[in-house]
Amino acid sequence: MLDNIRWLIPAQKDNQGENPEIIVSSRIRVARNLDSIPFEIKMKNDDALRLLELTRSVIKQRLKGKFYELQKLTPLEKESLLECHLISPGFIKKDSPVGVFINDKGNISVMINEEDHLRIQGLSGGLNLVNISEQVFDVEEVFGKELGYAFSENYGFLTSCPTNLGTGLRASVILHLPGLVFTNEVDKVLKGAVQIGMAVRGIYGEGSEIKGSLFQISNQYTLGLKEEELIEQIIKLTHMIIDIELKARDVILKKARYEFEDKVFRSLGVLKSARIISTDEVLNLLSALRFGIGMGLIKDIPLDLVNELLIVSRPANIQLYYGVVLEEYERDIRRAEYIRNRLNNPESHT
Repeated sequence: MLDNIRWLIPAQKDNQGENPEIIVSSRIRVARNLDSIPFEIKMKNDDALRLLELTRSVIKQRLKGKFYELQKLTPLEKESLLECHLISPGFIKKDSPVGVFINDKGNISVMINEEDHLRIQGLSGGLNLVNISEQVFDVEEVFGKELGYAFSENYGFLTSCPTNLGTGLRASVILHLPGLVFTNEVDKVLKGAVQIGMAVRGIYGEGSEIKGSLFQISNQYTLGLKEEELIEQIIKLTHMIIDIELKARDVILKKARYEFEDKVFRSLGVLKSARIISTDEVLNLLSALRFGIGMGLIKDIPLDLVNELLIVSRPANIQLYYGVVLEEYERDIRRAEYIRNRLNNPESHT
């Protein structure tokens, strides 16, 4: 059984980064391919097995953490890794031999045999792209020195998808923008981001639905710019969106204070008392609670507790938390129980 509980709550308490009340998390991901193995489109089963063997050897000698072969995990365990943002939606569906390495801290993961040979990514709380990128490139350098990457003087790092050519780097932030949603300005702001070459998605990336006022913003292209330039672009855009979100929150306090307070305290009341809560409902309720904390309306519930609830309350995670496979109705009951216990006893430990 996958010991997944240790990954459910990322180590963000001491590393919140900038503006944690608006920025839930930062992510850096780099795509790399080895120069000694065919790319995915021409890869055979023996090639995939060889890649797993090569990377496992490097991991064993140079890195600290755990390696999992996805074929040996249950569907529930795979889904939990996705809910923790340690693997991608497409990775779960792969038929070829695939594996994932997760470091001891649970903030760096390496997907092996995804769309590219290696997808190395790092996660952090708040706006913390610079620091997490340093950790990602430390791991990237380990694999590069030992195995060798496919590289072109004209196009940079070679990748399966042309949009990843060059640096192969994607920098993204998950933003909580309830102020812009409340004031109906979010579409205008996010369309502006798309027009300058950014991608806007749900919290699980491409193809995922946007819920709970949570938006993922990332660079669309990787060719023609240095890694630090791409990261700086995302940071600059993020600061602009933060400023607009803060202005929207000021407008709410001036023009719709009672409606806002009512939404926050109703949500808190449901979360502290409900006996059944669905996946979609909890996301909206926790979004309102997070909004209230960010606005200083609720002072006795820490922000990292809400971030914890957002992760652990997801369908697969809540089942692994209790160590039992549950039907949807039972899952909704256990989710409500877990949230009640944590919010009514915020100092208790999971």
